[in-house]
Amino acid sequence: MHKELLNDWAVQLSDIDIKKLSKDEAQQIGKMVISNLVCVIKNQNLSEEDQINFCDKIGNYQKSAEERSKHIHLTNGILRITGQKNEHGQPGLFAHTSALDWHTDQASSLQRMPLVWLYGASGTKGSRTSWINTKLAYDGLPESLKEQIQDKKITLGYKAGGYSPEKFFKDHHHEDRHFSLVYTNDAGLKGLYFPFLQIFGGLDSKLIETLKQYVLKEEFVYHHDWEDGDVVISEQWLTLHKRWAFDKINERILHRIGFDYSKC
Repeated sequence: MHKELLNDWAVQLSDIDIKKLSKDEAQQIGKMVISNLVCVIKNQNLSEEDQINFCDKIGNYQKSAEERSKHIHLTNGILRITGQKNEHGQPGLFAHTSALDWHTDQASSLQRMPLVWLYGASGTKGSRTSWINTKLAYDGLPESLKEQIQDKKITLGYKAGGYSPEKFFKDHHHEDRHFSLVYTNDAGLKGLYFPFLQIFGGLDSKLIETLKQYVLKEEFVYHHDWEDGDVVISEQWLTLHKRWAFDKINERILHRIGFDYSKC
């Protein structure tokens, strides 16, 4: 397994076949994701079972509700992100061609998982997903602003951003949840938990816009230009990600699994 940095923080692993990894090797990758926030593994050829098995070696994965499975799930745990219709005549999640602005997945969800697996199954060439590192953004804040936000709590809910279609998430209407804006993850990285599209309490609009000016900088971004067989695993507390517009969404299929690192 060879490791190289793609920028100052995102890491790429090569000389690796996910299907053949031991539990210890998979857990090493899980720890790497917590430390580096984004991990890229290319040139994989994975079945649904292979993908679930890998995530299961690292932690518990998010299982689907039965009533949703025929719409967007391939198997119990794998979400289809595509406009391509399945055997039930249903497209996957986010079937439109437009971009999705910076966010974290299921930011206020009761079932939220700290890690997200994405696998480029087919038709991915020409599409792009980007991640932003909010640890680096926090490091660059003026000390006076760090002091101002140190103990801030944010209130999150989907009604603010509304980028997730309600029909796909049973917990869409759960009560609002409160989180610390300044967050330290289990690798000791300190940054911002800042899914600004879904913040509707705890910060006024002026402070949100001020923080966005510091966070949304190109120097903190990793852009991933997809190829079939790519895997990207990301940590969800100290990153935001966005999808760029893509006209061929009916051809592109990504697989998504939410999971934790409880077995590491």
